[in-house]
Amino acid sequence: MAISSLLTASSSDSREGSPILFDTDAAPGDTDAPRSAFLRLPVDIFKCVTDYLDRDAAWSLKRVCKGMSRSEVVAELLYREPIQLNDVRDIRLGDWKYRTMGRHRWLNFQACIDDSNRRYVQKLAMSHWCSIADFQWIQDNLPALNSLDLTAIKDFVWTPEEIWTWKQLAAACPKLFGRLEELEVSNWADYPAHSRIEYSYAYNDYRFKQRFRMSRRRDGGSVAKMIFPVCTTLKTLAIRERNTGFHTWNEWEVHQRVCCLVDGIVKHTPKSLTRLRVHDYAPYRSLFSTDASTWENLADVEIGLYSWMEDRRDRDVIGPIPYRIAPGHHHRDEEEAFDDKTFDTCDRNHIHLGKHVVQGVSASFEDLLQNLSGITRKYPHIRVKPISTLRNIVLHPFHLVNVTQPRGHALTGALQLLNATAPQTDPLSSKDIKEALRWLAEKCDWSPILSWESMMCDAFPANLEPSRSLLPKADVLSRIQFMIKTLRSLNIPVRISIGDRSNTCPSSGLDGSLYFGDCKTFVGEEPNCQETLAPTQARFNLTLIAPLVDELTIQYPIDVPGVAGWSRTSKRITEAERMLLMREMKGWRRFWARYALQFKNLKKLTAIVPSDIYNDWGKCESLGNLLQNNHWEMLDIDDKGMDDVGSFNGQFLLSSLRYGLARKRSRMKFVQRVFFRQDNAELSLDPPNAYLSDLEREENEISEETIATNKDRPPHRFWPRQALRTEKRKAEESEEEEEEVPAKKKNKSD
Repeated sequence: MAISSLLTASSSDSREGSPILFDTDAAPGDTDAPRSAFLRLPVDIFKCVTDYLDRDAAWSLKRVCKGMSRSEVVAELLYREPIQLNDVRDIRLGDWKYRTMGRHRWLNFQACIDDSNRRYVQKLAMSHWCSIADFQWIQDNLPALNSLDLTAIKDFVWTPEEIWTWKQLAAACPKLFGRLEELEVSNWADYPAHSRIEYSYAYNDYRFKQRFRMSRRRDGGSVAKMIFPVCTTLKTLAIRERNTGFHTWNEWEVHQRVCCLVDGIVKHTPKSLTRLRVHDYAPYRSLFSTDASTWENLADVEIGLYSWMEDRRDRDVIGPIPYRIAPGHHHRDEEEAFDDKTFDTCDRNHIHLGKHVVQGVSASFEDLLQNLSGITRKYPHIRVKPISTLRNIVLHPFHLVNVTQPRGHALTGALQLLNATAPQTDPLSSKDIKEALRWLAEKCDWSPILSWESMMCDAFPANLEPSRSLLPKADVLSRIQFMIKTLRSLNIPVRISIGDRSNTCPSSGLDGSLYFGDCKTFVGEEPNCQETLAPTQARFNLTLIAPLVDELTIQYPIDVPGVAGWSRTSKRITEAERMLLMREMKGWRRFWARYALQFKNLKKLTAIVPSDIYNDWGKCESLGNLLQNNHWEMLDIDDKGMDDVGSFNGQFLLSSLRYGLARKRSRMKFVQRVFFRQDNAELSLDPPNAYLSDLEREENEISEETIATNKDRPPHRFWPRQALRTEKRKAEESEEEEEEVPAKKKNKSD
C-alpha cells in the first residue's frame, strides 16, 4: 500500500516510471557519480539540502519532480517522521474509528513498512486512541526509531473505550522505551490539560460522563513515574502544555503544577538527560523558579518563546491579567484520580513558591526579560535558547510596554516599564534588561515586527477596548518611542507592519480591509461641543518614531475592498467599492504627506497593494522625494500569478497564508514591490513644518489642496508617466471586457 494513503494524497501525479535517480554506493569524489534530478545537484549536496526539508516537502518532490518517485534520499526524508503531532492531535473517537485521518491512516502506514524503509523511521507521534499492540508493533518493526511523541495521549477518557495505563505500557514495551533518546509528553502535572479532553473526545452519550471516566493512572501513577524510569538512554525530554486560562491557584494546585513537574524530572529521569525542551511559558517559569540547580547533567534548555509571544499577540493587548495565589489545599472530587498524594509530604512553602512562579506568568514583556536575565545568571552552566526562530515574530507595541494606569497611588515595578519621564526607574534602562534584549537578538535572532493596526486611527486611543484605563496618549507614545530607541541602540532593526490582518478578519463589510475611514470627532468646546463625522487626517501616531524606522511593510488582504464578499460570481468592482478605493487613495496621500519625509532612516519599503492605489502613490510628492535618493533600488515581483496567490509566500515579510489566500482569487489587480537600499546613511530629507513640535506636526491638518493630484510634477523613476498611462489603459480595457461578458450571456439567452 502506497505512502500516499498515509498522507491522504493521490499518487496519480507521481512518476513511478522514472528511472532510479542515483547509486547510493557511489563514492563522493567520483566524477562519474550520478547526480540528482533536483537541479542536477550531486547526491551528497542534495542530501544536505534535504536536511532542511520536511515530510510535506518530500512528498511534493516525490509527486511533482521527474525522477524523484524512486529517489532513496526523498524516501528517507518522507519516512523520517511520517506521522506528526498535527496529524493525531485532538482526534475524536469517531474520527479515529471511521475516517481516513484516524486508524485507517495508521494501518496504511504499517502496511507500507518493509525491509527497504523500516530503518528510515526515526520519530513517530502516537494518537490518544492507540493501543498497547501498536506500541509493540513499533518495538518489533521500527528498529531505528529513537524519538516518540506522546503529547496527544492524555490521562483521562470519558468514553466507553477501554484504555491502557502507563504502568501496563511500560511493562509491555521495555525495549522500545529503553532505546529512546527523545520523548515528548503532555505536561503530567497540569490537571486542566488532561481534563479538557472531555470536550474534545467525549462520546456524547449520557451514560459515559464524568463518574464513568477512566484514568491511565488507575494502577500506578503518571507518565513521569511509570515511563521515565524505563527510558534508560533518554537524552531529550520535551514537555507541551496549553494555556489553561485559569488565573487563580491554591496551594494544592501550585504543588500539582510546579512541584510534581519538577520532581517528576529530577526523581525519575536518567542521568543521561541533558536537554529539556519546554514548549510553553508557564512550565518554563515553574522549572527555573524552583530546583533547576539540582539537575547536574542538564546542559541545554529550549523554551517556547515564540509560542508565548504569538499567544500574547491576540490576547491581553491592553495589559496583563495577573495570576493570583489563594491559601488552601482543597480540590474537586474529580481531581482525586490525578492526585498522587505527595502534597502532604512536600516541604516547600507553596504560597511563597506560587507567588514567585505564577504571578507574572501573563505579565509584561519586562517580566520575560527579567526571567531570561535571571536564569542566565543563576545557571551559567545551562544554555538557554528558543525552540524556533524569533526573527519574524509579530507583536503589538503594547506587548513591549505597559500602558495601563496603575491601580492605586503607587506605581508597581511592573507598571514602571518604559516611562520616558522617569528614566532612572525605567526597567529598560537597567543593564540586566538590556543584556537580555541583546541575548534575544544575538542568540535567538529576535527581530520583532511591530503591528501598527490599532494605532492607525485618528481617535487613538479611544478606538481601543475600554476594558482597562490607559495612560494619557502622550505618555503612551513617549513610552513606545523610548522602547524603539532602546531597540535601535542594541542594533535591533525597527520593523513596522501596516496590514497584518488575522484569519478572523471578515471578508465583507464597508471597512473590513481598508484603513482610511471617516473619523468620529468633536467640534467646539463645552457646553456647545458637537459630534461630527470628518474625513481622516491620517494622524496615525508615527511622528515620534518615524525617524527611527528601518523597515516598513504595507499590505492589503486579497479581498480588498471587501464589500461584495466571495459569494459574488462577478469580479467587477462595484461603484460603491470604487468610491471606497478613492477614499483610500486620498487617505494615503495624507499619510505620505504627513510621514514620508520623516522616514529618514528607512532602508526597506515593502508594498503588496492594489495597482490603482500603487499608481496613485506615484502622484504623492512626499513619497517621491523619500525615494529620490539614488541608492534606492526596486524589486518588482511579477503579478501575473495573482490567481495563484501563493506566489506571495516567501517573497514578502508576512505570509499571505495568514489570510487563507491560497483558496481565494483576486478581484483586483495587485502589485508587489520592494524598495530597498543597502547603505545605512541617514537620508537627506526636509520634513514639512520642521519648525513645529512633534505633537504639532502629528496634529497638523493636511488640506485638500496639499493632496491635490492635478499638479504638474516631473516623472519619478519608479512611477514614469508612460507606465502610469499604460496601467490606466489596461484597467480601462479590463473594465470594457467585463461589461461585454454579461451582454453576450444575455444575447445567448434571448
